[in-house]
Amino acid sequence: MFFSVRAFIVSLILALVAPLVIAPLVGVNIAQDYLVYFAVTLVAVYLGAVFSQESSSTKTQSSSEDDLQDDEQDDREIGTVKWFNSSKGFGFLTMESGDDVFVHYRAIRGRGRRFLIEGQKVRFYVTEGEKGKQAENVSIVKTN
Repeated sequence: MFFSVRAFIVSLILALVAPLVIAPLVGVNIAQDYLVYFAVTLVAVYLGAVFSQESSSTKTQSSSEDDLQDDEQDDREIGTVKWFNSSKGFGFLTMESGDDVFVHYRAIRGRGRRFLIEGQKVRFYVTEGEKGKQAENVSIVKTN
């Protein structure tokens, strides 16, 4: 298990709000025991966030291992994931030259739910889209 600041902040916010929202719905007065409800909610939400990140990271690496074997011999660009919004299905990659390139989830190689994680190293072709540079044939670079 690892410590993720982002997961902790989201968990903290949810843990602060969840007891206040849920208590009136179930008819419980949480004024006296708010700290207990807060602590239980914080632990549950944080562990869920951490385990889901570990699980998705492992699935991403294992599902795309087949796609990574020919990456070393191609002429694609190398870059890193600047950010990627998995719910909207798009984000931006930063090329080694420093330029940003738009990426859509359909351009990511692999099966199942395709997404990228901030800071991942990737290979891709750069094409010119309607609104500028766009990444195609994106795959995650395997780190040894």
